[in-house]
Amino acid sequence: MEKSHTATGRGMSAYHPLGIADIVRSYGIDSVRHRIEQLHVTGMHYAATAIERELAATQLAGSQELIPRSA
Repeated sequence: MEKSHTATGRGMSAYHPLGIADIVRSYGIDSVRHRIEQLHVTGMHYAATAIERELAATQLAGSQELIPRSA
């Protein structure tokens, strides 16, 4: 039986999970905020809050990846 890699981040090793900065770089901060809103609307507050906390922690650390790039 072939192992599914969807739970580990697109075939990445479980030892190298994607972080919020990786997600923001790939999809943009607006997409992340929209996803958080979707999670709240559907009652998945725990998941939404977890993402919000990780995002806040990364921003507090001054991560340059989360600062929007001007066009």
